[in-house]
This record gives sequence, structure tokens and C-alpha cells, in this order.
Amino acid sequence: MMLKILIVLASLLMPTLTQAESLTNLPAHTASSSDLALRQALLGTWQAVDSPTATVVNGEGTFQSNGTASGYTTATYVYNDGYTSDVKVGLIFKWHLENSVLTLDDFVSDPSQFIKPNHIKRFEILSINQSSMTLKDLADGEVIYRRRKAG
Repeated sequence: MMLKILIVLASLLMPTLTQAESLTNLPAHTASSSDLALRQALLGTWQAVDSPTATVVNGEGTFQSNGTASGYTTATYVYNDGYTSDVKVGLIFKWHLENSVLTLDDFVSDPSQFIKPNHIKRFEILSINQSSMTLKDLADGEVIYRRRKAG
């Protein structure tokens, strides 16, 4: 009896998963896409790149289903004498998605002076699929590229 219940439950869930996966290949602004499908597609680790074909990774973030994320970004530190160096800045933050807009907030950075806790970033998800994501920064309109980390 228990096996029969599990089989029925599995058969009910499978069409939903297949439908959600197919939605992730659509542009985020189409009427048939949903925030639920976008949330599912967003989960995992994404690398920050300057273009879809870039080889240099500038940071990465891992998005968890509980609305938290962690990762790092590469920042340029300017010394008092004018010299600069790239610094790897660890990040922990919260995320949520509504109407295809990804909001990042409640930042904790290490070193702490790079990103203030009250900093908020908002991005419109233009497209997302299994391997890449294109976002538009709502603060300045810049198009942002992300690539899913292999492995």
C-alpha cells in the first residue's frame, strides 16, 4: 500500500517538475513564466562574468532554497598612495524574487568595509536556462551575465 501511495505521489509531481524546467528556458518577461520556475532555475552556484564568452570569473554566488546565498566578489582596493590591488571579498546575503525581479540585501562582507549591510541590489531577470543567466541592474540599466558553475 505504501509503495502504491509513493508511485501516485511521484506521478503527480513529475509533470510539475517537467513544466517548471521548460519554463526556465523562456525569457523571464513572458506571460507563461512564473516566479516559482525562476526561483527553481536560480538555485545553485553562478559565476560572475563580463560577457557570455568570458573566461575570467569575477566572483560567484550560491543561491539556496531558503533565501540565503553566499559567495565572493572581486573588488579593487585603492591604497592611500594610489596603488590598487584586487581583493577577494567574501559575501553572505539574502535574496528574494518577485515579478521577475531578483533582490539581494542584508549583506555581510569580509572584509566588512566593502559592502554595507543596508546595501540593496535589484536585477530584472531577462533570461535564464541551465547554463546561463542575463540580468539587468535596475539601478543603472547595465546588463549582467552569469554562468552556472560546472560540477
